[in-house]
Amino acid sequence: MSVTKAFFLTLLLMIAYLLVQLGVIALFELYDQPITLSNLHLKGLSKTVAPILSYLVLFKIFWKVKISNKDELRSDFSFKILTFIIIISIGLELINQPLYDISKMVEFYKTGIPAIQNFHYSQNSIDLVYQFAAILIVSPILEELFFRKFLLSKLLIKYNISISVIISSLCFSLIHIETPNNLIPSLIFGILSSIIFLNTGKIIYSIVFHALRNSFYFIILLNAEIYDSWIYGFNFNYVYWSLVLIGLVLVFVGMKKITSANIGSSQITGIEEKV
Repeated sequence: MSVTKAFFLTLLLMIAYLLVQLGVIALFELYDQPITLSNLHLKGLSKTVAPILSYLVLFKIFWKVKISNKDELRSDFSFKILTFIIIISIGLELINQPLYDISKMVEFYKTGIPAIQNFHYSQNSIDLVYQFAAILIVSPILEELFFRKFLLSKLLIKYNISISVIISSLCFSLIHIETPNNLIPSLIFGILSSIIFLNTGKIIYSIVFHALRNSFYFIILLNAEIYDSWIYGFNFNYVYWSLVLIGLVLVFVGMKKITSANIGSSQITGIEEKV
């Protein structure tokens, strides 16, 4: 697979996602339902049905191998590796915080007052169910299958590991373009998830990693006021940056433990042979 085709498939995925969302809206109009942002079922279905159909269409057209196999679902799931993934997930959340806070930091260092808005998330039970399904189940499974199991593996046939990881991660980052502050964090996550996949040879670890990362987002979203009061209460002082440093250490240690297992080369070879 060429770099051009990789970005083309990503663009095609985004277009398919948009078209399915429009299809969901049309379906609601067919049954005379009001098309407004207050329609929680419309919003929820667009966040769950749209990605499922979009990814499955691309899998059907471009993926000529089975999505999973017995080797990846065997009972030898390593809880030791899972522990390292949890450590990496916590560290990555701390590292990403300054990337989310760039505009706030600029304002703070200019005026001495952080530009912080009190954010309140409405905990509607219907919305929470859809959010849970989309963020913790649909996205981790489908995005890891497409960008790591499929796209990264295909790129490895033609390019070296570094180029393949960067290209697949850039493509992964692009699908988060609707939230610009998340582009760089998504790129970093994509690189780490790719390394985990290549060194374990099992997509299930990347899916778990993705689910953990999204779960932190979900928890923070539900406790936005409390979290914002805590993290911005440091006013970007040494405690704030110490947390970022701790995050760097956690990610480094966790990734070092996973990559030091000396299984990378054999697993990569096996991945290349399957695609």
